[in-house]
Amino acid sequence: MDDSTKTWMTTLAIGAVQKGLMIGGSALAAHGFTSMGTNTELYAGAATAIVAAGISFWRDYGRAIITSQLEVLKARSIAAAKKLQDNGVAAVTTTEIAAQSPTLTPAQVSKVAATLPPSVASTIVPITEAKKDVA
Repeated sequence: MDDSTKTWMTTLAIGAVQKGLMIGGSALAAHGFTSMGTNTELYAGAATAIVAAGISFWRDYGRAIITSQLEVLKARSIAAAKKLQDNGVAAVTTTEIAAQSPTLTPAQVSKVAATLPPSVASTIVPITEAKKDVA
């Protein structure tokens, strides 16, 4: 199955689930199955509408917004690293990156850097080379 077919099927399935939630919540509220309290029907209907609206927003706008912002951040980081490299600024070491985080160690940064694309990974000095520079 190619990517466009998979995307089409996923979109169709998510739409069916969304419509099912809206219909199911409305039916439960309309037939009194949720009448455990005085305002339960109101809350159940509101919750169903909020969930359906959230799914719809995420599918239509949210995912695209987050993806585009991450792409801009990635491009900006690569451009900044290239500019620094062109001006003779030494590459950042894994120790320097780890020092900016309260939870990361240089070994963890090295592990993550190994999974990055070559254009990004080339701007980070591995932990073994950083130790050589210190000695």
